Amino acid sequence: MNTPNHLIIRPLHPDDAADQYAIVSDPRVAANLMHLPSAELAETHKWIQEPKPGQHRLAAELNGRVIGSINVRQNLRPRLMHSGKLGLMVHPDYWGQGVGNVLMAAGLNLADNWLNLLRVELEVYTHNAPAIHLYEKFGFATEGIKRKAVFGDGRYFDGQIMARLRHPEWYANQPTLPATRPLKKPAPARATIRPPHYPDDLDDLYHIFRLPEVARTTLQLPSQEIGHTRDRLKEAPPDLYRFVAEVDGRVVGMASLHQKQNPRERHAAGLGMMVHPDYWGRGIGSQLLDALVNLAGNWLQLTRVELEVNTDNLAAIRLYEKLGFVIEGTHRLHAYGDGRMADSHFMARLSS
Repeated sequence: MNTPNHLIIRPLHPDDAADQYAIVSDPRVAANLMHLPSAELAETHKWIQEPKPGQHRLAAELNGRVIGSINVRQNLRPRLMHSGKLGLMVHPDYWGQGVGNVLMAAGLNLADNWLNLLRVELEVYTHNAPAIHLYEKFGFATEGIKRKAVFGDGRYFDGQIMARLRHPEWYANQPTLPATRPLKKPAPARATIRPPHYPDDLDDLYHIFRLPEVARTTLQLPSQEIGHTRDRLKEAPPDLYRFVAEVDGRVVGMASLHQKQNPRERHAAGLGMMVHPDYWGRGIGSQLLDALVNLAGNWLQLTRVELEVNTDNLAAIRLYEKLGFVIEGTHRLHAYGDGRMADSHFMARLSS
């Protein structure tokens, strides 16, 4: 394997759109990406000219032509800023010539020495053996398999989740999970499950969002101000479907489905849920989850519903398993909060 001479690694430039499109539109490359075969040049122009926040992109140039690129996107959620996602592509004419190695080295140098990322993750189709071998060469390890992650070419593809950790020894001994408040009313509670009402539910939801016990088991922060809750509640973005649980005139929990917007992932949605700690163990989570599972299967015709949950949140894991969710893998050093770095399972429920 000889890397082409005069290979230049530099930031991506708007003038690279035609070369970049020649790569992503090649059927041999497209088979391993998230694009549709109908993707147009204008989409590549827009992707280059409008980078997403936290996105860092490098191109491999040979004799004035871009023959590959790598994308490192840092997660900008405060509790996930130690992590980022990586994407790589190389023109088939240059497969097996070391271009991917050079791009990977450049991308990981950026992640390690400039962005200070502790975790870099990626998703690769399970059938893409050469790419998996390359990633393993650079220290990526498989964390699990997402079943039926993407649809294309008339069938579903499984996604292999891989991650590379830097300094995992720093987090070898994590603090134990802080004790939660004792249940005040252990008896089951029957809730009214309904869509949220703005502004009537604002104060109740704000109170739940800012509780440390809730933040600890989600990706929220206890410093969240009411304006942020107001913005989230006032108008749901496209493909977000929500229910709240009301008990005795008080909202005590909320759950949501966020359907994927990429056309090849429209069969899938992410699930999120929170319940006021005073109502933990009283069946509120089960009632919310029942409503979402019904919505996913009988109204949205979803094939896959997925979620992430801290590995030490045993009560939540049992609840999800009761409703047919299966642990597919574990994200290591996934989220920081309450003075500790937590691992999280990724789980999914599939329907035929």
